[in-house]
Amino acid sequence: MTAVTASPLSPELEQPLLAVEASLNQLGDALSRRDAAAIEQHAAELHQHLASAVQRFSEAARTGGVPAALRNRLVRAGGLLAAQRETLARGNASLDRAL
Repeated sequence: MTAVTASPLSPELEQPLLAVEASLNQLGDALSRRDAAAIEQHAAELHQHLASAVQRFSEAARTGGVPAALRNRLVRAGGLLAAQRETLARGNASLDRAL
């Protein structure tokens, strides 16, 4: 893992990003188990964490910038979110066809 240069913004950005990453992992696990209740719960949590992260990253971008390592992690999280949306869409399409 690459070391991030210390910045007064880093801890404020690190915590919401960790929450987003954890929620994405939990949602991915729930999707793989096809656990509808867990999917619903983790999707709601992810939505809250994403809103917080976007707000904090936007503020940081306006007031001094975002460390590259955190920006890269946010981009990776966005890619994982897109992949999970695609998985969910395929699952919904399969269910619709079955019905």
